Amino acid sequence: MITTYINSEEGTIIKADKYQVNNWVNIVQPSREEMEEVAEQFNIPIEFLEDPLDPEESARIEYDEETNSTLIINDFPILDKNIRQTESYITVPIGIILSKGYIITICSQENDMFNKLLNQRFDLRMKSRFLLEVLFIVATMYNNTLKKINRDRIRIESNLRNSLTNKQLYDLMEIEKSLVYFLTSLTANGDAIKKIFRSRSIKPYDDDQELLEDLLIENTQALNTTELYTRILESITGSYSSLIGNEMNNIMKILTLFTVFLTLPTLVFSFFGMNVHLPGVSWLGTLLVALALMMLTFIFLQRRNIFK
Repeated sequence: MITTYINSEEGTIIKADKYQVNNWVNIVQPSREEMEEVAEQFNIPIEFLEDPLDPEESARIEYDEETNSTLIINDFPILDKNIRQTESYITVPIGIILSKGYIITICSQENDMFNKLLNQRFDLRMKSRFLLEVLFIVATMYNNTLKKINRDRIRIESNLRNSLTNKQLYDLMEIEKSLVYFLTSLTANGDAIKKIFRSRSIKPYDDDQELLEDLLIENTQALNTTELYTRILESITGSYSSLIGNEMNNIMKILTLFTVFLTLPTLVFSFFGMNVHLPGVSWLGTLLVALALMMLTFIFLQRRNIFK
């Protein structure tokens, strides 16, 4: 799907019916024919449209001298539609192409990340400003998603204290997987952001430096928060693994003690039940011997702190 936007007379961003100079062209889940049409219309390499559609593509900046166009790829968070039992997140590349007179964004997934941009006055002729605004929205999405992930973690941890179930452990695994995606993508995004104004094709405006610093701070904050939540989650999963191990050891210890105490009477009754005449031995004496052995065993184990 291809949607084009242009500035209105009031300075807002509105939809346009056709391609014009200083258009913003937003492409989502395009067909091969649509990509070829856009590549020919705006004179950009077809690879600039293909690469952001690859889910494994990492954040980077690429400049094509022949067409004087620049591709910037960043990853942004999105819900994993393949996991329905709980909210799990993955990261998806988005491509921002700056060419002469045009801005093109392309992504393989439907998203609402541009809604904020559409609701404000913005001059589409300021390409570097548009780029920074989009990247700032991406960094903000990470921070907002991390807050939600942390709330989910706290809720799951609270439930784990009451009862330990497989579903809660699976939920923690999905959170941990999401944080791994975030950590990898945020690191690559940060490297790409630092290279933005080293590219000779991007000409910054005077006020862009402040926005770039805010962008770096926002991305760094998201990266540090992800690292912190990852360490917390590793600590939690490690602690609960130890608790599960301790519970299993306690169960095995209880079963072993039951086996010991049940074995002692069996040994005594088996001994006195042989076809050998033992004078003065009655069934009551046999029972007393068995109880005495059990009591001595209990005192021995008690002194060794086995029951603690």
